[in-house]
Amino acid sequence: MQTSHSLRSAIKQDMRQRGYNFSVLSEKTGILRGSLSLIFVGGSSRRNPMPFQHLTKITEALGLKEDTYFDLYVDECFLSGRPGRSRIEPFLKRCIELGHSECLEKVLHRLKGEARYLPLLFGIAEECSKNSEPKPLVERLYEYLLIHHEDRHSIEKAICHYRLFLLRLGEDEENNSKELNAFTPYRDNLPDELKLEALTVMGSLYCSRIDAEELEKSADELISLCLRLFGTPGHLPHSPFRPEEPLSRPPIVFYGYGYIMKQIALCEKKDFEAAAACSQDYEALGWLAGTDSRSRQAAGKLAAFAYVNRLGCRLLGGETEVLTEYIGLLDLHPKEVFAGVIVILKSANRFGFSVDEWLRQVPLDLQKNLKLQDNPYHKQLVRNRYARLLVQLSIYHFNRGRTEESLCAALQSWELSHQLNNHRMFRLLASLTLMYSGQSELPDH
Repeated sequence: MQTSHSLRSAIKQDMRQRGYNFSVLSEKTGILRGSLSLIFVGGSSRRNPMPFQHLTKITEALGLKEDTYFDLYVDECFLSGRPGRSRIEPFLKRCIELGHSECLEKVLHRLKGEARYLPLLFGIAEECSKNSEPKPLVERLYEYLLIHHEDRHSIEKAICHYRLFLLRLGEDEENNSKELNAFTPYRDNLPDELKLEALTVMGSLYCSRIDAEELEKSADELISLCLRLFGTPGHLPHSPFRPEEPLSRPPIVFYGYGYIMKQIALCEKKDFEAAAACSQDYEALGWLAGTDSRSRQAAGKLAAFAYVNRLGCRLLGGETEVLTEYIGLLDLHPKEVFAGVIVILKSANRFGFSVDEWLRQVPLDLQKNLKLQDNPYHKQLVRNRYARLLVQLSIYHFNRGRTEESLCAALQSWELSHQLNNHRMFRLLASLTLMYSGQSELPDH
């Protein structure tokens, strides 16, 4: 293993090649000459450790790649055999940003999983995970923390499970289901602000899985949590909820999402009257908006959604007289158009009315709709919704004697479901064989 002396020798060699002495290096880096002397001059026992920011400045002054000395700096993190927190933290953060897995592994190996260093590593992982695009090495850091964290019920361990859950979600539905099942037991140990987020993500996944029972459970759990944290107009909490970190979205959004999840679950269970009643619950959340502009905007959107979704529930229940109004309102909510089309097609298939003229005017463009979505969980939900939409479209065409169009829609749904590895959709599509074989039973999802 290379020693810290190797780091200094390498830097001095590169200085000589450029004709630099410490005066020149001090001028180019802005590091005081005295500080450089303390780092470079004297025996190894008398030298000061090199701060990571000094390494960065020296590397830049020598015109070298930023990571030129990273392998040698690992030993600097453990100068005199003791881990230096002030050096390890900035060094590991930059290694994670640049994808330097070998350096990360060397540092983790030398920390030996000692409990006193786990808070430092947890803090690094948390900071790096909040970047807009978390790096793959963050996942490795959370895995290390889980391996060495002995308290199964600690908040930190639950957070590690949650971060890994989010990092591992993708477009493979079977993998998403596996990760969801693995994470679910740990959600109760999360701090409330993260549990709010976790339940919304879980709800999106249960929607994609067409799992009405689990979706309703998550909805009830989210609603109960919101009641405890935010109260109701007549029963506010004894003490205001003060999360350790700001919520990712206003409280009204979490509250509303809980009721909407509940409404979707009840529709899947064909309890359309109870589903329609859910609209009243999130339509009346304006009291939670206060004067905050984001909350007031969210309250307006929830009120609009409540009216549209109430009509959708009535349409699914057989009140076909609301069809024209429902179709007109869909144009105002382009993000939700696929959900609306599914409602219309399911109603048309169940009650036998035609929407041919309207369908010809609706652009069922998956890629365009994906661009409208603002987070990856909504994008995945839209992909799965589109696959379901195509199943209903296949049934609709078949009921009107358009076998070729019906088969085309079914095949498109099969191809998309194959890309998503959505086994539940495979089973739904397989049930279409009943329709093509002349039997009367048809899928209703």
